[in-house]
Amino acid sequence: MTNKNLAVALLLFTLIVISACTASAGHKVSPVNNHINVQSDTGIRKGQIPPDFTISTIDGKQLNLREFKDENKPILLYFWASWCPYCSQDFSVVKDIYPKYADGVTFLAIDLDLNENAELIKNYKNKKGLAGVDFAEGKESILSDYGITHTTTKYAIGKNGDILYKGSGVFNEQQWEILFNGLVNS
Repeated sequence: MTNKNLAVALLLFTLIVISACTASAGHKVSPVNNHINVQSDTGIRKGQIPPDFTISTIDGKQLNLREFKDENKPILLYFWASWCPYCSQDFSVVKDIYPKYADGVTFLAIDLDLNENAELIKNYKNKKGLAGVDFAEGKESILSDYGITHTTTKYAIGKNGDILYKGSGVFNEQQWEILFNGLVNS
């Protein structure tokens, strides 16, 4: 194991330990359905290649998950809702941290409330001051494939396309720094 891989592993291990001590785990929501798409080499666990999808952001960009692997760029998927106080806490902390990582990591916030539209999401993003974060309306297929049942669910996907971290709960500044450093160095 190279020093770089060891450092990434240590950073991610530290993040897991710290997040295990986080008091709130976000709001639990009812699953969209009980089907989770799991193929032989894809899945929603650490070390697996996550299910591919294409989504339109509220700003009109088309994002395809597989293209991030092709471009050797990490991505953070964050599942949230405007009514979630824990998401609001996460966004209040990350808005000051993410800008220094924005060139190296894409941050995609996918709304898990299928009743929230692009206008509501855009107003929320602007109110929170979340420049650089890509926001998208939820898609039932994505929520189902990723087994999303909680707000604040995070999937950190490394440059090679593998899931490096999966978890939920409110992060403090140190946890966000560890997560973004791990992604940049993946």
